[in-house]
Amino acid sequence: MVRKSIVMPEDLVRDVDALAGREQRDFSGALRYALRIGLLAVENPEFTVEEIKEILAARADHEAGRTHQLDLDAI
Repeated sequence: MVRKSIVMPEDLVRDVDALAGREQRDFSGALRYALRIGLLAVENPEFTVEEIKEILAARADHEAGRTHQLDLDAI
């Protein structure tokens, strides 16, 4: 992981602090999470933020082995 110093307006710092509390993350984790969602939203304007969050959650579940393959023939 790379360390960088950045300058942020105080209101943005308060917003990230609030996000950290809601998401049960530390400040750095909340900032990384918000930045990842923001970058994905810019790159994929056809998705809503909620859809992006669901995709990230599904990816995390898959990577953690908490998913299984859906048998479409059984439906």
